[in-house]
Order: sequence, then C-alpha cells, then structure tokens
Amino acid sequence: MQYALIADLHSSFSDTRAVLQDIRKRAPAATIFSLGDLHECHVGKKRARRYTYESIAHVVTLNSEYLQLLDFETLLGNQEERIFSLVPLGMSRSLDQLRSALRTKQIGDALFLHGDQFEWSYELVPDTTRFKQRLLFFGHSHQRGLFKDGHRMSAHLDIPISVKKGRYAINVGPVLVEREWLLYDTETASILYRQAR
Repeated sequence: MQYALIADLHSSFSDTRAVLQDIRKRAPAATIFSLGDLHECHVGKKRARRYTYESIAHVVTLNSEYLQLLDFETLLGNQEERIFSLVPLGMSRSLDQLRSALRTKQIGDALFLHGDQFEWSYELVPDTTRFKQRLLFFGHSHQRGLFKDGHRMSAHLDIPISVKKGRYAINVGPVLVEREWLLYDTETASILYRQAR
C-alpha cells in the first residue's frame, strides 16, 4: 500500500492544487492522507483566549474552490482545533463535517498525527518519547525532517529511504509555500520525499 502524505496546507489553494496534481501524476495508486492544518486560523493563540465570535470570515477563509480540493481523509491539526474552539457548531457544514476527524491514526506499525502533539526543541527536533510506535509521520514545524532513534538524518528529495529497521520520526514537510509531500510504501517499508514544481 502506498500513502501520499501531506501536511500544513493552511488554506493555500495554489499550493494544494499543485501538490495534488503532482501526487496524481507521480503516484496515481497512492492513497492521499493529510496530517492536519488544512485551514489557516486568522485568530492567533493569544487573541483566541479573549475572542468573541462575530463571523466565520474573521476566523477562517472557506474558499469554495479550495474546499473542493479536499477530497481525502485528514487528521486534525492545531489550526482546526483553534477554529473549532472559536466557531460555534452549526455555522459551517464543511467545518462541522471536519469536527469528526481524528487526531491520530494507526496503520500497521506507523502512527499518523500532527506534530503539535510533541514538545519541540529550539532546533526544531521533536520529542517523540511518549509515543511508542516505531514509525511516526507528522507535520507542524513547516520543515521537512527525518529522525532515526532520536538523531537527525538527511532528508533529501527524490531519494528512496528505507525505514525497515529502527525507530523513525518523519516530518513530511509543508504543502504551504514549499509544496512538499511524502510517499510512504508499506510493502517496501520506504519513504520518498517529493516536491511539486
């Protein structure tokens, strides 16, 4: 089974469209799966504590063209969590449908999640110790990254990497701006970092 993993779309129509087109061209048999932050919350963390709801447009942009691209399974990220805390239930059909999405998903010996569930060092190294799965796939930091047994490794584009042995934390990279995605092949236990042009 092949998974095309994406994360950190942040409501970018052009970047998301480019990545999805690239996936469908280079890995047409892959199942597309998002690791969260589909949307960009316009209200920052600090302001959210004292925010009083006025309208959806103040919280998130729900562009119809962008929403039509979102035809794949997704996990929730921190942006969705903040949006849900600010927008009451029943104000948006698309947001209400998204509320039932999970925060994590286990597939074999891999766990998919959004990286806001980790503590991060100043050097953007995630502390994954509270998760026991051998393979962790995530986004969040907007920086492609590969860690084996807690040590940073090279994460070059277009070079297959075996993840058969050891414990890996794999940041798939952001769709926003960088247009990155990751192909995970469960049969060969390999990953391949990609970037749409």
